[in-house]
Amino acid sequence: MADRLIFQLAMLGFLAAAPAAAQTVPVPTEAPGERPAAADVAPGAPSNPASEAATPDPASVPVPEERPAPPEAPAEPEAPPTAPPAPAPARDAPQPAYVSPEKARTEPEPGAPDVPPMAVTPAETVEAAAAVEDAIQCEGELKARGADFTVGETIAEGDCGVLRPVSVKRLSNGTSVEPGTVMLCRTALALDVWVSEGVAPAAKAEFKGAKVKALTQASTYVCRARASEQKISEHSRGSAIDIAGFELSDGTTQPVEAKDAGTPADRFAAAVRRAACGPFRTVLGPGTDSDHGTHLHLDIAARNGDATYCR
Repeated sequence: MADRLIFQLAMLGFLAAAPAAAQTVPVPTEAPGERPAAADVAPGAPSNPASEAATPDPASVPVPEERPAPPEAPAEPEAPPTAPPAPAPARDAPQPAYVSPEKARTEPEPGAPDVPPMAVTPAETVEAAAAVEDAIQCEGELKARGADFTVGETIAEGDCGVLRPVSVKRLSNGTSVEPGTVMLCRTALALDVWVSEGVAPAAKAEFKGAKVKALTQASTYVCRARASEQKISEHSRGSAIDIAGFELSDGTTQPVEAKDAGTPADRFAAAVRRAACGPFRTVLGPGTDSDHGTHLHLDIAARNGDATYCR
């Protein structure tokens, strides 16, 4: 009896320890995506839901859709290097000798040396240079025609003056001018053309072939205003000459004055007056006004549109 009881107790202890031993049996590791075959699963053994959830079927797992990477933002330009701030000048640092004013000065610099006042502006000197060049060219033309003349020193008297004044002794056709002249070369050139091509043919036609021996001039350069006016006269610029009379080779003279109508003297006076309106831009004489009753005023002053004024 005692041996039977001991045997039963020993069997009870073995059964109690058996489940614990079964739990420690190592289970083979399954490869990913593989499941144990049905033959390997003990019939009636409960399935392990946790194990099935841990190893889902690859076909049933959704594949995430690939999206293009966002464009890279442009790199911000590097800021230009800034110059280091200039050091503040020391209180005792030397200062510039001249500091420019904020606005242009409208008066001479205080303490600057004085100079003589400017009588001619730089722009006027440019015009004067061109006038000198023209005068020299004219002198060459007058000499080429055969006139006898001299050129004097330029005259400057305030608003009056003559550039390179010409003193004509004898014109190209042999006519002398008495007394000597003081006038611009262009005035002398106009006089030479007029006497040679206008006066000489008129004297020959009206006085039986006589020649013009001399001209008597009443005025060339003189610094004065116009007669009965405040404006400056063309005589003050050397551009005018007043003719008082003509001395002919037959010994007669033809003073500039009103003539009896229809006479040779009247026709001569009319012919020389008309011939002057071209070489000269202004022609005044007897009948124009009381100031020109005894001479012909001839000048080369330019007029608007290169017009002439002949009365």
